[in-house]
Amino acid sequence: MLHRTILLSCLLLVLSGCWTDDPTRPNTFIPLTSIEVIATYQSMADNTVNQYTAIGDFSGSFTRDITAEVSWAVENNAIADVSNAAGSEGLVSALAPGTTSITATYEDITGSGTVVVTDVILAGIEISPQDAELQVGITQQYEATGTFSDGSSQDITILTAWDSSDINVATIDNAGLATSLASGSTTITGAWQGIESSASLLVTDVTLTAVTITPETATIAQETTVQFEAEGTFSDDTTLDITDIVDWQSSDDGIGIVDTNGLAEGRAPGQVDISASFDVDGNTISATAVLTVSDAFLESISVTPENSTIQVSESQQFVATGTFSDNSEQDITRSVTWLSTPNTVGAFHTFSPGLFISEGPGTTLIEAVFNGIDGETLLTVVE
Repeated sequence: MLHRTILLSCLLLVLSGCWTDDPTRPNTFIPLTSIEVIATYQSMADNTVNQYTAIGDFSGSFTRDITAEVSWAVENNAIADVSNAAGSEGLVSALAPGTTSITATYEDITGSGTVVVTDVILAGIEISPQDAELQVGITQQYEATGTFSDGSSQDITILTAWDSSDINVATIDNAGLATSLASGSTTITGAWQGIESSASLLVTDVTLTAVTITPETATIAQETTVQFEAEGTFSDDTTLDITDIVDWQSSDDGIGIVDTNGLAEGRAPGQVDISASFDVDGNTISATAVLTVSDAFLESISVTPENSTIQVSESQQFVATGTFSDNSEQDITRSVTWLSTPNTVGAFHTFSPGLFISEGPGTTLIEAVFNGIDGETLLTVVE
């Protein structure tokens, strides 16, 4: 279950969260010892794609996704091809029915898997969401799922040809991301291999009137993070979370930076403005929050919940709280490195910091490590 969760996340995000540095650099005292190669789907239809992921095992202490750091190869390139291009590492394209092997290599360590391409044919396409309603200027991600003659299904969003029946109301790009432009209705169509499916999209005439950022002020230590969120207020007094579609900016990247999803990181002591803006008919609507980066240093870490118990296949979200030299406390769950010893009980989710997913019974030591300081607790997994 852990592997499938990791892989589906990678497929939808096209590996946007994979590491790009040396697998041993963040953990020089724990070397990479083996690689496991796993796939989103056990088999793939001809002409489709399948995301493969490389999970590195670091001396049995912990595992993590190293998909973007290995070199990928397919034994028989007549059956399938694999990408090593930045942003799509491990993405396999089916070329002809058959079975071949795939390898992921880092230096002298290699992991392998199997690529199975079937001769099934596309039977139908399902588009989601079916009935979406958007305000002007808002985006909507559409997904296409293909159903095949053997009853299997695959995500074919990136293979699908997307179209909007009225591009004055909304447009849609090759990845299925629709952008509303004006009030009205349009039909979103996804087509592949001669089969198509449609969904309706209604764009209302309400417009964005204000943006609010939370928190309005935040104080963090260097190298730690805080999540800012943006809420939009519209002309009909409705509100909507627009964190992922506003333009985030920092007034001084030397003090603090902010990514496209509003996650800010402290770089150096000082104060910086974090802004979120959105363009409406040529007018920019924005809001500003204040981020203070302190010079306090970490003194201790506590991990909660303490000494917890879950069942096999269940998950447990751990939180790391740092206590700093100025007596302040801060949630540093996103900043710490999460470890479990032994790792035979389960592993931490690659893209959800602190989320442990169990795979077998036993007791494991959970550790959160940051700047040479660690906090720990025990987790027991029962049948």
